Amino acid sequence: MDFLEIFNNAEDLVNVAQGEPIIKEGEAGDCLYVLIEGEADITLHGRSLGKIHVGEIIGEMALINSEKRSATVLAATDCKLALINQAAFSSLLQHVPDFSMHLLQVMADRLKTAYNIIEEK
Repeated sequence: MDFLEIFNNAEDLVNVAQGEPIIKEGEAGDCLYVLIEGEADITLHGRSLGKIHVGEIIGEMALINSEKRSATVLAATDCKLALINQAAFSSLLQHVPDFSMHLLQVMADRLKTAYNIIEEK
């Protein structure tokens, strides 16, 4: 399933200029984002965790566990993002089963990346 199609026409779109933060590590979060246009960089304690490309989600952990943001995401280029609040997130989980599996895959991949970085130390 192409999740980008679901979010392309989202009501809440956010534009972030190149070099500006989308998410800041340690801040409270109440939404996730889907990258509609552009590219972004994820860092944890200043260390690169990789790139975010069109169609990928960021900030999902804040909606799952209500913790502060665990990483920083900076716009590597000018970005357009769909903002998904808690109500929309809950609706997605209930009505789009493929989204739940996709979310689990994203989180597993990010956990594996973080683990690999820890192992490199």
